[in-house]
Amino acid sequence: MRDYLSKELKRWKPPKPPSLKISFDAALQSYTKKSCMGIVGRNSERTVLGLRMIINNHVPTPLATEALACLQVIQMGLDLGFRDVVIERDSLTIVKKLHAQNEDGSVISAYITNAKSLSEIYYRCNFKHVFLAADGCDCSRDREGL
Repeated sequence: MRDYLSKELKRWKPPKPPSLKISFDAALQSYTKKSCMGIVGRNSERTVLGLRMIINNHVPTPLATEALACLQVIQMGLDLGFRDVVIERDSLTIVKKLHAQNEDGSVISAYITNAKSLSEIYYRCNFKHVFLAADGCDCSRDREGL
């Protein structure tokens, strides 16, 4: 398994100028319903242009944690004046919902609808799925596919 992963893992790749890349991760403490997320925005020279940590209360599920985090990432990019972004996420479900043309009918539909609306403010906003490994590498394969 280790050999397979080592062939598939890639280091963080900078975005093509003038795009900025926003990466983030979120976690939920289920018994308190608190989520925490970290966000970092970088340019093509790997310069950090924005960092943020957010704690949310009353988050019901891990999927809601991911959707809320994505919405807050989009808002952070706008707050910092970014206009051309690549947003990386390791939740394939969220990325698929953000790319879907049809209306989302799931329990996280409000987050998805708001995220789509906010993303339209950008000149360009591209949602990309990556597999984030423990050592900070990313892999374009879906976690379920391994």
